[in-house]
Amino acid sequence: MLGIRTGPEGPVISEQEPWRSHASENARHGDNWRYSTIGYWHIRKILRVLRPGPEDVFYDIGCGMGRILCVAARQPLRKCVGVELQEPLCQTARRNAASLRRRKAPIDILCGDATTVDLSDGTIYFMFNPFGPDTLRDTLENIRGSLSQNPRRIKIVYYHAKYRAVIDDMDWLVKVHEFERFGGHPVTIWGNRRSEDGQHREHRRTGDAEWKDRGQPCG
Repeated sequence: MLGIRTGPEGPVISEQEPWRSHASENARHGDNWRYSTIGYWHIRKILRVLRPGPEDVFYDIGCGMGRILCVAARQPLRKCVGVELQEPLCQTARRNAASLRRRKAPIDILCGDATTVDLSDGTIYFMFNPFGPDTLRDTLENIRGSLSQNPRRIKIVYYHAKYRAVIDDMDWLVKVHEFERFGGHPVTIWGNRRSEDGQHREHRRTGDAEWKDRGQPCG
């Protein structure tokens, strides 16, 4: 229906495609996980909860072959961006973006480490457990640092939240929604606390309450 090929759901290991199953030498910490993806129904459910709009820039960090990006790009967003460490997966994601039917948003694929690539225009960041705690921590700090350059409200979706404790320790983030078991995995959605400069974390109840309201599922 979408005109794309993104492989089977769940972890994939292949001797012919070793980039899917080994840590990359290009990674800062070497804790990236093998390629996997999630079902279309679950992606659409998450998007219904997020309710992205035409001003949103949607990032999929660890985008693999681009399934999540392609589903998101069928909505009228400002832009969709995939960040992927492995060049073979980046190439496949670009082919899928080019062949996607009924696309309503442009798709860019950045091939690089999420801890260092420019994330400064994003408003929604999706992560399907793409790496271990060290890379997760540095990626979140990369996003946090971008808020001083471009102060804005953001959401972070952590699907299969294996290292949720890392985000729990980030006092500039507040949890706005949670599924204890969704598609077999825990999912948490986080927003940044309202602040004047995008860097200092002053707890403001009205701002956090507003973000929680926006994180509720509709319908």
